[in-house]
Amino acid sequence: MARKIKVLSGGGFPEREVNSTTVGALRNELDIPSRASISVNGTGVADDYELQDNDLVAAVENDKGGGMHFKFINL
Repeated sequence: MARKIKVLSGGGFPEREVNSTTVGALRNELDIPSRASISVNGTGVADDYELQDNDLVAAVENDKGGGMHFKFINL
């Protein structure tokens, strides 16, 4: 069953319909790198987190330049 989530993209959270039930499955479906951190509704979650309709999802990865630079991944 498809879920409707809101995914950070271009500075907003447009709604997307996904088939994934967990964050781990979402990584595969949206091609999110394994090194990226994922937050749902503002809280960091593990890959076994169960997605719910209307969840706000953002993916961030550490900038390879070093330090504490992060970049949001447009999904």
